Amino acid sequence: MPSVLGHALAGLTISAAYTQGRPPRRSWILATACAVAPDLDWFTGFLRLSDGNSLSHRGVSHSLLAAALIAAAAMLIGFRHRLRSPRHWACMLSAAFSHGLLDACTFGGTGVAFLLPFSRARFVCLWQPIFVSPVPLTGRLLDWLLFSLGTEIVWIGIPAGLAFGAPRAIQWLRLRRSSEELP
Repeated sequence: MPSVLGHALAGLTISAAYTQGRPPRRSWILATACAVAPDLDWFTGFLRLSDGNSLSHRGVSHSLLAAALIAAAAMLIGFRHRLRSPRHWACMLSAAFSHGLLDACTFGGTGVAFLLPFSRARFVCLWQPIFVSPVPLTGRLLDWLLFSLGTEIVWIGIPAGLAFGAPRAIQWLRLRRSSEELP
């Protein structure tokens, strides 16, 4: 799995993509929470479930159904009835689903059970550029963590920076061009 930071950055970036200008605080907090929430299944590791179990990591909490439930919970908790819009719903759903997609793009670990409870099949991406973050951190695992964070910077951080920076750069260029055209 990517680290919590990678998932949080994805949620933050998704909230920025669904809003113009700076995303409202409520949107980016809820989208970030939606993107991180599926990893609460990490605690099932203490139950010593097998990797293929529906309740194990990357199981039912990473499914499309769980993404919809997480997004619905975020909408109910975070937005009053008059503030709920299809755009907010799509943002929260995209943020929650991004978690499974990023996990499917990691090298190592089991596949993601996107279709649970309808199918027990687990899926991985053909291209897996992100390395799994090790837990717990001891000895050589710290080196592995630093390496995995490096892959997250390349494959999550740089695209996130472009998603944040490109619209602002375009706006800056337009303002500069319009100020040059004024006499």
